[in-house]
Formats: sequence, structure tokens, C-alpha cells
Amino acid sequence: MLKAGFSKIDITPPVGCYLQGHFDVRIAKKIHDRLFAKAAVLNDGKNKVCMVSCDLIGIEKQEVELARELIVKETGIPDKNIIICATHTHTGPSLVYKKDSGITHGLDEKWLTALPSRIASAAVDAFHSARETKVACLSGEEHNVSFNRRFIMKNGKVITNPGMGNPDIVKPVGPIDPELGVLAFGDDYNKIDGLIVNFALHTDTVDGYEVSADFPGVMNDVIAKQIGDIGFVYTSGAMGNINHANVKRDPDKKYEYFEHASRIGRVLGFEVIKTVARMEKFRDDVTVSGGRIQAKLPLKDYDRNSIRKAREIVSSRTNSTDADWPGHMEEFLSSLGLLRAQGLGKDEYIAEITAIRIGDTAFVAVPCEYFVEFGLEIKKKSPFSKTFIIELGGDYLGYIARKESFQQGGYESTGAAFKPETGYILRDKAIELLNTLHK
Repeated sequence: MLKAGFSKIDITPPVGCYLQGHFDVRIAKKIHDRLFAKAAVLNDGKNKVCMVSCDLIGIEKQEVELARELIVKETGIPDKNIIICATHTHTGPSLVYKKDSGITHGLDEKWLTALPSRIASAAVDAFHSARETKVACLSGEEHNVSFNRRFIMKNGKVITNPGMGNPDIVKPVGPIDPELGVLAFGDDYNKIDGLIVNFALHTDTVDGYEVSADFPGVMNDVIAKQIGDIGFVYTSGAMGNINHANVKRDPDKKYEYFEHASRIGRVLGFEVIKTVARMEKFRDDVTVSGGRIQAKLPLKDYDRNSIRKAREIVSSRTNSTDADWPGHMEEFLSSLGLLRAQGLGKDEYIAEITAIRIGDTAFVAVPCEYFVEFGLEIKKKSPFSKTFIIELGGDYLGYIARKESFQQGGYESTGAAFKPETGYILRDKAIELLNTLHK
């Protein structure tokens, strides 16, 4: 019979930490709400799998590997059956010091050193708290909180986030993914022990200088008030080009601090509750398994001269207050892309994709901010009845965009470290892994 355990460990950084997620230097002045590493461990009697989602912008490969080593040592869960991912909140602590990039200006090394053990503690606690359960999977839908953020303008150009009420907007370039995936563990819809939830929306609805988990934290609170203080693991879907900004809304409308996060968290939280209430078939005979596959990802080309120039450009533009800053943004982003590529190696980077199977439901984790079109294609070609993509699983590689976006321009592709074919390599490898796992 299936067993499931859930746990969470506080990973909130101290006030005064550097926040990661924007180009400007931000130092936390306050803790708005706490950050957690939230874990689910499943055991079918033969195989065990583990998923840990952290309220962070991303997790570097080094910290992920350290945490997985500890989890394997303490639980015996195979390394390939472990997914460690981030929700991508932009009001969390810096995780790496990248002086050349101009993105991260400092970090709390004591906090970062302790992070892998905190992540592992969540998984170990979940492992030891596992008890017999049943599981059901069902999807809800929400079309009104997420928007494709790339738009075709009247002049034919494509712009990322062109602004609210911009009269030159023609239409969005691509789709959204409205599917809200819900995996529920318990005896029935009225007695739930834990949830794993997946939705494709950039976790960047909060600005400012306060540490926050953003809307997933609100979702957790909403669900806890309605269902109880149960296990809750939120995973971000393929949302590299998806955010909360509705360009059709009134540009003069002023929103209070945290209002977007509060509204979105409530909408999605109640959609989760509604979806659970519609569940009828809870089963205890499902099996679990996991797998991992490597993918060789081509990095953008660079040489000594291009790196030197990129450093000069980034250095001259970082923290600039010049009025002509917007006119240099593309040059700045392109330079960041080259510096990121250099930081990852030369010619190619070996990335990992991890997948977990729970009955006829699968989660597949990619190590990047992935365009929604790729996620939809993986879902369509997956052999499982339900498949959910998890972003920023196992590593933190930045944006992986569509080929056409490199021709169109825009924030995501211009600042990427990888060549245009990269996203398709990841897509095909993910489908290959899912097919292997399904056999």
C-alpha cells in the first residue's frame, strides 16, 4: 500500500540579507512572510521518491547535490528519484555571488552553507512521517491570473512586458497554460493529508525590500484555513514567458503592496480546494518510480575579446541612473548572456532532467526558466495521463527560449546563456525520459 509523508523546514534568511531577482541592489528590511523547504516522500513498498520545493528564486547545482547526498544517506531514497526545485520567488535571498553579472551583489554565506542540510531535513522528516494513504489526481483551470508577457507591437517588434495600457500592443506572441495540477493524498476528498500542486506563473508579483514567498505562500494559507494545516508542495510549471501582468487593465489603477500576491494566491488556492472537492477516485495501489537523464546543451559562442567587452558593458551599466539606460538594455542583456555562458563552461553544458512517476501521473523537472510552449508540447507527447513540468529543478540555468524569440528579440532570449536549439533538446530529452519511465 502507498505511503506518503510531508514536512516543511523554515529557510527564511535574516533581515539585512541581499535579495535576488532584480537588477538593482535590494537589502531585506523586513520579513513579510517566512520561506520554507516543503517536502513530500512517497513509498510504494518497493520504490521511494522524494520532492522538495523551496521558496527561493532558484537553487545552484552545488547546493542541490549536497542536499541530495544527505537525503540518500539518511533515507536510502535513490538519488535519481529525488527532485529539488525552487518556486522562483523574487523576494528571497541571493544564492550566488556573480560580480560580473551585476545581478547579485552579495550573499549571506552562513545561511547558504546551512541551506543543503535544511533542505535535506525537510525530506528526512517527511520520510519518517510517512503513513498509509490513497492518492487522486485531477486538474483545475484558471485563465485569469496568468498572461503571456511577450507582445507583438504595431511596429512589428516583439517586446517583453510593454506596459499596462500600451496603445501600441497588437497581441501576445504565445499562449498560457491554464492547467492547475493537483495531486491529493488522503482517504477521500474530505480527509486530505497532503497536496502537490503545479501551475505555470512567474513568481514575481511582489517588489520591494521584504522577504516573501509570494503567492504560493498565500495559497498555502488559504488551503490551511479551509482544509487544515496539511502538507503542501507547490511547484512552478513552464512559465519562463508567463507572468501576472494584465496589459489591458487600467494603467492608472494603483495596487497596494502585496495585493497581486494576495489575489492570485486566493484565486489559485480556492481552485485547488474546488478541484479536491471534485475528486472521486482515490487509490492505494499506485506505484512510484523515478529516473534521470543528461542533456548536452549548447552554450552561446564567446571568445576573449567578447568577454572583455561584455564585462566593460555590464560594469558601465550596472547601477546606472542615466536617462538613456533603456536604450542600452539589449546590449546589457546580451553581455549578461555571454558572461553567464562563460560561467557555465565552453561550447556545451551537461544538464540533468529528473522525472518522478506516481501511478499514471508524472512530474518532470527541467533546470531552467522554460517557455510555456515547451511545457505544453511535453504534456501533449507524454505517455502519462497527467504530466506536469517543474521549473528550476536541480539547477539554475536562466531562460531557455523558443528559436523564434531569438529572432524577435526580447528580454528572455537576449540574456540567455544558451543557443536557440537548447529548448528543443531539453523537450525531446524530457519526453524520452517520460517514455522510459512509463515502460
